[in-house]
Amino acid sequence: MDSVLQLTPRQRVELFEQTTQQTGIDAVIVEKDFWVCWTLKELFRLPAIGEHLIFKGGTSLSKVFKVIERFSEDIDVSIDRGFLGFGGANEPGAGGSNKEKQRRIEALKTACQQKIALELFPALEAAIKAKAGKSEKWTLRLDDDDPDKQTVLFDYPTSFAPAAAGYIRRLVKIEMGARADHWPCETRTVTPYVAEQFPKGFREPSCAIKVLSVERTFWEKATILHAEFHRPAEKPMPERFSRHYCDCYELIRKGVAKSAAAKLDLLARVAEHKNLFFKTSWARYGEAAKGTLRIMPPEHRLKALRDDYGKMQQMFFGEPPNFDTMLGTLKQWESEFNQQ
Repeated sequence: MDSVLQLTPRQRVELFEQTTQQTGIDAVIVEKDFWVCWTLKELFRLPAIGEHLIFKGGTSLSKVFKVIERFSEDIDVSIDRGFLGFGGANEPGAGGSNKEKQRRIEALKTACQQKIALELFPALEAAIKAKAGKSEKWTLRLDDDDPDKQTVLFDYPTSFAPAAAGYIRRLVKIEMGARADHWPCETRTVTPYVAEQFPKGFREPSCAIKVLSVERTFWEKATILHAEFHRPAEKPMPERFSRHYCDCYELIRKGVAKSAAAKLDLLARVAEHKNLFFKTSWARYGEAAKGTLRIMPPEHRLKALRDDYGKMQQMFFGEPPNFDTMLGTLKQWESEFNQQ
């Protein structure tokens, strides 16, 4: 992948536009996809850190498992808790009172913040500088909008004019943390669209990364929707949230939900984990089980959800799923799952 960094901006535009001609994918998306994959490669090759990371979330569904047909622009990476000194008896859920568990979770967050700020960030910045140099216009910065101070933003060197971006943000958002459960996982490869179309132009078109299993990711998504169903009406739905509904719809269509439904122990593990690490007074993770799981949005959220979904149309490859069809599929799956 590093060979692309040796090209001039004009040559990169030509490469990205040639990929667009082959795939029909917007050139701005092709460019950002390259930088997402390149950033993943650099992250997982960081000395003493990379081996303790796991890739998860929506981007893993599109880039690794290829089960969703939209562009996923952010990187969701988790740091192993054991690497931070919170394994075994120090696990937040290893016993003790609820107060003690919360104390461990706060200590884990602090340890993660320090690992990112003092080790991972400088190491990634050095890796980018070694490959991209000083002539490229790029910055790496901590996200000031993240109250947990665990998100890094990579403003990559774009070759396109700002007006061409539309819904696409010209940065790679690397969301990190250490609360995620890393089981089950597997090693897979990730390849940018440019390398898929022109593999002979790359000495190393792909990179190997550790990724959370696709069934686990389905249950992670489903429990996000379950919590959203129970969110108090006065609390606004987060922005760019419709993607979770769309992802679950695609996972149902592709058969992932069916295989996940045979692993109710995994659903229980996800719900228990969220009840510990992402506990709220209203999410009702204890009801995220057969018979009471909710993945459909409540009626009062539909307008906001439809509007949010309309804004993300540029992210799809080909014709986006019809909004009402998507909800109909979710409703049918929810009903069948709860009645089995």
